Amino acid sequence: MRWSLLFGLALTVSLIGIVAISMCGTALGADLSADKSASRILTPADITAGSKLSPIGVISEAKPAETENVYYLVGNFEDAKAVVNTDMGEQQTSFRGSIAFRAIPEKGGGFKLILEDLNMVSSGVPTKKGDSGVIGLTLVNPEYETAYDQKTGNLNTEFQSTLHYSLIDKIKGYIPDKSKEGDVFYSYTETMAGKLAGSLPEALQLKEKTFVPLKAEIRLELDDPVIGLLEDMVIYISIEQLWEYLGLEPAEIFLVQPVFIGTGDADPSATGSAFDTLIDRSLEMWGRCGTVRCIAIRSNFPIYLDKDSYRVLDNYDSNPTEAIALLNEVDVPDAVEVFVVERWDPAWDGGGATWSSGTASTKIITCDQQLDVPCPPPAGLWGCAGGSCGDVNYYHLAHELGHSLALTHPGDPRAGRPEGTAGSIMEPSGFCRDNPNVQSAHNCRTASNPLLYWGRTVCTESPDIMD
Repeated sequence: MRWSLLFGLALTVSLIGIVAISMCGTALGADLSADKSASRILTPADITAGSKLSPIGVISEAKPAETENVYYLVGNFEDAKAVVNTDMGEQQTSFRGSIAFRAIPEKGGGFKLILEDLNMVSSGVPTKKGDSGVIGLTLVNPEYETAYDQKTGNLNTEFQSTLHYSLIDKIKGYIPDKSKEGDVFYSYTETMAGKLAGSLPEALQLKEKTFVPLKAEIRLELDDPVIGLLEDMVIYISIEQLWEYLGLEPAEIFLVQPVFIGTGDADPSATGSAFDTLIDRSLEMWGRCGTVRCIAIRSNFPIYLDKDSYRVLDNYDSNPTEAIALLNEVDVPDAVEVFVVERWDPAWDGGGATWSSGTASTKIITCDQQLDVPCPPPAGLWGCAGGSCGDVNYYHLAHELGHSLALTHPGDPRAGRPEGTAGSIMEPSGFCRDNPNVQSAHNCRTASNPLLYWGRTVCTESPDIMD
């Protein structure tokens, strides 16, 4: 199996280190092992290996407004100290995440500042009902006006965040998809009201390729509970180290953690034979967002799970227990886990699915049979009547990653989740037909997940549908 650096249509530039964050928060027990060969990627977070600080940069937007340029201040943070008030009292933890402000120059000097991105992820805290599991926060809306005082450098804004943690799924279960394919399971989420108070340099001037520090305190209070175990929290961000973008526009990185069934890379019977092709097509599909929004799919080392019982999974509709047990085997807080099994028995519509769509807890199960659909096509599955067999589902994983990025199927509107574009990669297809080889600007603009973080790549491709 090849594990070369994966670039595809997006080229990662001037990044150092080897997946220092790949196994963050994951304990590898007797049944788990990680491939030790070269990584497919070098991640932007590796720039600050050994440091708890990441930079915030002022980046010129390539698409100017009618008469003036638009600038972005973007950055990542690691190990942001936090106190979370739970039903067990105050608990200490840390968050990693990303933040972005859009700065619009105004006539007569000064500029308007808008908070556009605030993603935060923690490995979790204890509660009376068990460990919370991965905590994820992302903005409810894409724009929140931010007050900035040129004289003092102080900035303030109020916003709303969508909150999810894995324990919600264990207590409440999942909300099933309404489509015929049924390949996505949504999570119940909560809402928190937030306030950010911080500081930028005084008399900040917007200049292309200049860099500035940011310090901020973020306070969040539960506003719309589901189980209400995390009542409020305070998170302290300090972004000091300058990060030079080398003239490249920032990209948003979505990290994938493959999980194969077997003893390791040398195991000839290990699952994952289809993964290289599926991840290549995913990178290519989401790379088409480039001229609208630069989203780059990247993959960690594979983790191997030495449990043959997971090699062939029971059909989820008839017995979900086995698949849920597999999903609980591996938790990597900074990536979407993609479990690759050999097949489902009996075959299941779509051959895989996404759980906890749009949250930091999102996980995917797919199978090697995506590129080896039995001939003749399985009877009784939606979409298989008159369908194809053999190497069919090249874009299956790209479709499921769209669900992980919060997109629904076209015609399946969900509160707080964007609906995928009709005729695009987000159309359901069943197991015997591939998802459309079509990307849309709407899919790209509205994709969302707390796991997204800022990186540096070149994105040049355009969506097929400019909606």
